[in-house]
Amino acid sequence: MSAGRTTKILAFSAALTILSPALSALETDWLELKEGHEGQRMHAKVQSIKLPELSGDGGQHVILTIPKDELESTDNVREVVVVGKRGDKEEALPGTRYEWSEDYENDNYGLIIKLDKMQDYPIRIYLKNDLPLPENH
Repeated sequence: MSAGRTTKILAFSAALTILSPALSALETDWLELKEGHEGQRMHAKVQSIKLPELSGDGGQHVILTIPKDELESTDNVREVVVVGKRGDKEEALPGTRYEWSEDYENDNYGLIIKLDKMQDYPIRIYLKNDLPLPENH
């Protein structure tokens, strides 16, 4: 294999690593934003949806449960990426925040997703554990 070809393959691999939210990440199925909806992958379940208050931050809060036997620990999750699917188009939802509730209804982790805007189309959650160390480590 030539050096030029090897360099191109390495550059392509590096680009995939940077651009793909699914690499080194656990992911849920597409989850309908309906209370009680449960995906087969990771058995993530939409526990509840809290609509925004009139003077609130504008988006809704989606509370998911993830069985502890599907996710070893939340300590290794460095980033949660929420992707929405509208028709055939998939995109990461901007302005998404999250927090963990360690013991939600016994043997589940609770993941509270705070969406910036009201959403009504399916979402997929990527739990990433592969973020690089900061440069000033």
